[in-house]
Amino acid sequence: MKALLGGENGSSAVEFALVLPILIMLIFGVVEFGIAFGDFLAITHAAREGARLAAVGRFSEQTVRERAYPVNPTSISVTYPEGETHGQPVDVRVEYLLHLSIPFFGARSLPLIGEARMRLEG
Repeated sequence: MKALLGGENGSSAVEFALVLPILIMLIFGVVEFGIAFGDFLAITHAAREGARLAAVGRFSEQTVRERAYPVNPTSISVTYPEGETHGQPVDVRVEYLLHLSIPFFGARSLPLIGEARMRLEG
């Protein structure tokens, strides 16, 4: 009886089966974080380009959308908080809703926001 209960055959397979879901969730989490960070950089770049275009008087929402590739922003807004005279700031805000899907964790939506401010030029 002791030989049947005292053996360690198969214990590593059981340990691996217990750790595997956590390992899969961790790997997918790292990959999804990398994708989210890349998307954040894309919308931040688009906001910066939009602010530059608005500062020189040639703002185009289509150009901002093209600069945000590979994401498609859900909202682009331009504001002139202190007026539209030379030297005053212009703010551009780009919003994007990122959909994350991590095994064993579920699907979530994460809003990403890129903002930029530049001064109006003559």
